[in-house]
Amino acid sequence: MRWYRTGNGEGRLIGRTSSYRVYPSVIAPLSSETSETDRKLGPSEMRLNYGPSTGGLVESVNFSIDSPGELITGIKVNYGFKSRKLKLTGKRSDDALLIVERINGFHSASNSIAYILAVEDALGIDVPEPVLMRRIIQIEIERIRSNLTVMERLCSAAGFGVPHNQLAALREKVSRIIGKTTGHRYMFGTGMIGGIEAQFSGVAEELEPLISEFRDINESLLQSKIFINRLQGNGKVSGMNLVGPAARASGLMHDARYDSKSLPYSRLNFQPIVRHEGDAFGRFMIRAEEIFSSVGLIERAEELSGGNDGIGPVSPEIRDGTGAARVESPQGDLFVFVEIENYLLRRVEIMSPGESNIEAFRRSSVGTIFTDFPFNWESFGIWISEVGVELE
Repeated sequence: MRWYRTGNGEGRLIGRTSSYRVYPSVIAPLSSETSETDRKLGPSEMRLNYGPSTGGLVESVNFSIDSPGELITGIKVNYGFKSRKLKLTGKRSDDALLIVERINGFHSASNSIAYILAVEDALGIDVPEPVLMRRIIQIEIERIRSNLTVMERLCSAAGFGVPHNQLAALREKVSRIIGKTTGHRYMFGTGMIGGIEAQFSGVAEELEPLISEFRDINESLLQSKIFINRLQGNGKVSGMNLVGPAARASGLMHDARYDSKSLPYSRLNFQPIVRHEGDAFGRFMIRAEEIFSSVGLIERAEELSGGNDGIGPVSPEIRDGTGAARVESPQGDLFVFVEIENYLLRRVEIMSPGESNIEAFRRSSVGTIFTDFPFNWESFGIWISEVGVELE
């Protein structure tokens, strides 16, 4: 492994996979239910269930909420309804990619690229810069779509039908650009070990009118006191093992684009956007500002992605090895570890950023009220489909 080693490593705390420690100090791995296990209901409290299948929830997840009436005094998050066991060991490295990229279609690029980078690390494959730049373009256009989705959901929670539909229309336009460029709206089949199956030329130019539309929508939302009041002070959290927009909204410069060498973001002069509110408003603002930032990154990456070098797959000379990679998915820091023997997977570990942020959401909900709940949940942008995966 080029950038990581077993035992005591260096770097900030993220967490751990089931058996591989990414950093020397780690949080305990989550079970499918996060809770205050010893909490008992007070004399005036009741326990209410929301989910796993109900209006307002995109995925199957259950919230068990303790409250004396309006104030949330305790909460459990049960995401076991979407638990899936995926068989990867024993498969060829390239065959397993078909499964990895379908863990969550909305973040297919992030999951597949992190896996590909780990495999390339294990097999000693050096990928030319144009390929790496196109992978950056993939992740950044995926980030734009994902952030639009989170903001769209926040508008839905507020009952803001017009901006909700406007953001949904923008998301659809981004999906069509992705589909036209890669041949698939979720970029399935675009990535490959040692190469990439897309040119990504002119993407920044196509995004420009969409970003102009987004700027107008975003400015109108920031002028709405009703909308902003539902976000400010809601779900405030700090001093935890946060990742992604939740971390950067709490003043933490946690961003794999900045502190991981898996992808050459340093060639694009990337700097994380950091705010200090630590609440749903801060997380909203981080996502909005990163949409503009992602367009700039795509434009600069396009300039360095010319030529056809390394487009096709590579047949590695090395057939055994261990590798690891970190990328910044729209949710946050995504870590993948692989162990390969005779080009077959012997071990795969994937650490989803949602594992850290679910616990942060749970703690941030205590002390809020019921009407704040949907805004806080949506602001974290957690995808249960990524958290509930068990690899075999």
